Amino acid sequence: MMKRSSKILLLVGIAMGIAVGIILVVFLWPNPIKPWKKAPVDSPKIEIVAFADSVLPLDSVRLANRLEALSLRYPELFIPSQPDGDWREDLVPYLLDPEVQALYADVVLTQKEKPALRNDVLEKTLQDGFNHYYAHMGGLNCTSCVPKNKRIFTYISRNEPDMVLMGVGDPVRIFIPLDRYLGPEHPVHAREQRYLIKRHEPENAAVEVFKALAEAYHIPALPSNPTLLDGMIREAKVILFIQAVLGEDAAKRALGYSKAEMDFMQENEQEIWGLFISERLLFNEGEELKRKVLWPAPFSKFGTPKDQEIPGKAGVWFGWQILMKYWQENPTISLQTILSNQDANSIFQKSGYRP
Repeated sequence: MMKRSSKILLLVGIAMGIAVGIILVVFLWPNPIKPWKKAPVDSPKIEIVAFADSVLPLDSVRLANRLEALSLRYPELFIPSQPDGDWREDLVPYLLDPEVQALYADVVLTQKEKPALRNDVLEKTLQDGFNHYYAHMGGLNCTSCVPKNKRIFTYISRNEPDMVLMGVGDPVRIFIPLDRYLGPEHPVHAREQRYLIKRHEPENAAVEVFKALAEAYHIPALPSNPTLLDGMIREAKVILFIQAVLGEDAAKRALGYSKAEMDFMQENEQEIWGLFISERLLFNEGEELKRKVLWPAPFSKFGTPKDQEIPGKAGVWFGWQILMKYWQENPTISLQTILSNQDANSIFQKSGYRP
């Protein structure tokens, strides 16, 4: 009886030792470096101008009076379509258009159901993004940052193609068409391909603002005769920028991937990457190849039986993995340095990315 008890105690002791070892590994093993996570700094306050809310609920008489007052404060909104024209001839009929009025009513309903599209929530999200942006770019003394004065207008676009309009200068003028973020199920988007309509989620409004800023201020154009790797890294820089200023969930939105698509890429990372290597695709300069694996599409085309399972923009996803690995291996490098670096091959080699 004593021997049996001793064995039980020994087994219990071993089990406890293993458990303690696992706990120590979990708590003492160094966490992977994530240099894209940086504490925000206070940055200049953005100004949200809720133009749609200011004018669209008004009748024609009150609308005319309000527009006259706003034209003095925000002249950038009151530019006539013709050099010698009158903005009143363009703007008043536009704002009274039944289609614009109907879209605004749907925006108000969406804002009640999806707070992400409300002006106050959108302002907070954008301000948080700019606070992280300045932290990564060197603080308020950053000379390469967008001008400190930022004026953001919300309006109804009548479902025009642009997700965001931006005028560079000082102040930077950013125009967010709220009717482009009514959700993928809204009838106004019914004719779009299903792989594109995800971009109309209300949460994507802030993502599109920072995508536009990255393109306008921080990411150089491709070199002449770019390889697929050049394109992968260049497109992925936008995703990395969003990750740094808005977080990983926003980066996935910028990429356009659902959770299922992200899971698929992670589970099949080694196999799909093998296609890039075995087919020697990275240094291919063919435009058709770039279209197949970098452009938005329902799936990426590698010429394999598994093609219809591989999400579109697979090349961009791999470019993102390379950039994250590169930054982890070189954590002292700034975000701006990475974005401005046009040597995609050097980034790839120094990343040590090998899934």
